[in-house]
Amino acid sequence: MKNLKSPLQDEYRIYTVISLPNLFDSQIAVLPDRSWFDGYFERDSKEQKWQPLNKQRNLIKEWKLILPPVLEVKGCKAIISDEDYCYEGEKWFIGELN
Repeated sequence: MKNLKSPLQDEYRIYTVISLPNLFDSQIAVLPDRSWFDGYFERDSKEQKWQPLNKQRNLIKEWKLILPPVLEVKGCKAIISDEDYCYEGEKWFIGELN
């Protein structure tokens, strides 16, 4: 993917977030520079926690997808507890994650 970016876009981070079980909540993210991305995966508050999934799990293999080797995959269990909203599910990140 990097070879498709212009020199001005080299710092952009592009990835998708697959949300399960609510696939409708999935999204594509384009971040303009590294500062937006640093610390993004660190969620450990009372209201929101992201816990890494077992490294044996792999959404790409489970769904029998073909992924270019330059893209990475990370999965986490997402837990959101707010006074008006509770959610527990998985988030899978696919793309430029470094």
